[in-house]
Amino acid sequence: MRNLVRPGLWLGLGLALGGGPGCYTGVSSFEGAGADAGDDAGDGAQEGGDAGDDAGEPTSACGGEPAPGASPIRRLSAWEYDNTILDLLGNDSHPAAAFPQEGGSGFDNNADVSAVTRLMAQKYLDASEGIAARAVSDLAALLPCDPAALAGVDEHACVEQWVDGFGLRAWRRPLTSEERASMLALFDEARATEDLPTSVGLMLQAFLQSPHFLYRVELGIPGEQGTAAVRLGDHEMASRLSYFLWGSMPDEALLDAAAAGGLSTAEDVEAQARRMLDDPKARRMVEHFHEQWLGTLRLATLEKDTTAFPTWTPELSAKQAQEAAAFVDHVFFDGEGTLEELLTAPYTFVDAELAEHYGLAVPAGAGLQKTGASGGIELSGILSLGGVLSAYALADTTDPIKRGLFVREHLLCQIPPPPPDVIPELPPVDPDATTRERFEQHRSDPVCAACHTLFDPIGFGFENYDAIGRWRTMENGLPVDASGELLGADVAGEFVGVRELGSKLAQSEDVAQCVSRQWFRFAYGRLESEALDACNMETLTTIFAESGHDLRELLVALTQTDAFMFRTAYADEGGE
Repeated sequence: MRNLVRPGLWLGLGLALGGGPGCYTGVSSFEGAGADAGDDAGDGAQEGGDAGDDAGEPTSACGGEPAPGASPIRRLSAWEYDNTILDLLGNDSHPAAAFPQEGGSGFDNNADVSAVTRLMAQKYLDASEGIAARAVSDLAALLPCDPAALAGVDEHACVEQWVDGFGLRAWRRPLTSEERASMLALFDEARATEDLPTSVGLMLQAFLQSPHFLYRVELGIPGEQGTAAVRLGDHEMASRLSYFLWGSMPDEALLDAAAAGGLSTAEDVEAQARRMLDDPKARRMVEHFHEQWLGTLRLATLEKDTTAFPTWTPELSAKQAQEAAAFVDHVFFDGEGTLEELLTAPYTFVDAELAEHYGLAVPAGAGLQKTGASGGIELSGILSLGGVLSAYALADTTDPIKRGLFVREHLLCQIPPPPPDVIPELPPVDPDATTRERFEQHRSDPVCAACHTLFDPIGFGFENYDAIGRWRTMENGLPVDASGELLGADVAGEFVGVRELGSKLAQSEDVAQCVSRQWFRFAYGRLESEALDACNMETLTTIFAESGHDLRELLVALTQTDAFMFRTAYADEGGE
């Protein structure tokens, strides 16, 4: 197929969006990007009832003029790409596994740090060819008519019908007349010399290499010159909802709502968000967020010293990841769904192998089962998950620094900077001392103490768990001291063990606000700005607090902020 479509042709148009994939320089940036920007907003994006200028001036969730904050153009992450290909074509081959790894600020969808390198461009081309080849191997399943019965004009009519339906789903909006004509012209050119599967495959490649597939293009509905915020069209809102709550393309119900103008108000968006949270794809999204936030994603490649831990295997590591996913899924969708439960739940999910590993009672039934604490072992939500404890430890021993920093950075959103003239050096393993005793030197050294007093005392509270998540009361023949202290937070004070730490964190507004920030970063693909996102953060934290820190309500609240309902307007919008 390479001899008919110049490699990177459509992708090159995507790179012409202006300034790179994390930059949105205004509507004019899209001129020439595969279709005229005016046609996109008029013929395509607003067909079927997108809200127009007659809807009135935009109103902020905080009153007055909306303040969406930064509005970077979003490119599909590798995870979103795979999900979209699965939902679009039923292709479960995970083509994005070959893409270069991306990410920033803890999440893989940060628009500010993603860039299309030559390697990424090549991978997009390779992926589109492989996906197309697999799809056209069964034209009867791909096309809306029977290819065996097609000839001449009937064949062309069938392809036209496919272009309309597939284009709507692939680009998440109706095609403009120019885009439709270009696709059909490509088909006609190919069909003059190639068979039907090859010709359809070339069109499919063009769809998948287009910026309108790879990027979530948001032209919006321009307001008057100088307006701070621009309303999104209904199809654009459908994409925002689906990629936040599902990590994938809109379903038929969302596309139908967009075509009917049913996504133009905050109430419309909220209703769809609640519907979508009941879909299994929302569980997939919640798992993806937590495996990045909690750090359990690293379990896939985590290695341990098998001399110190002979029972550690890749299979055990994979099961700890599954345990974490099952726990979070239960809390969100089957449990109370609160932040308190996430931090303090006295249960986890284990099978016979994991139960034996942790020293818990073996549950009845096959697979992972909900299991409470037993044998004197303490369980406290995500703080006692084996995968989290293993991820934040060294290969041969525990690491109070890593575990303390996990709480400080991931749960309190505080990042203590290290002194510029200090080279980190961990104390050597001493078989005649506990880990705590070895690490206590940080607080006795004035150079180290300024930072380490902020996280080492927190990490000491995890010392009842070894480097692979097993409960212990003795280390090297000495009793474990799991007393700790939390400083620099609204629930500062001493505690013993993770159960007391979890209870403290569950009552902390600092933690609640941090969890809101983490979801903000994931949902909007960027870091928050203290100045520009004041209204957005106020909306989130207020709704989250009023709901009793209900995590599902936090997800709904994320769809009600200015940052979600609008995009920032640019000086060249609105005409003279």
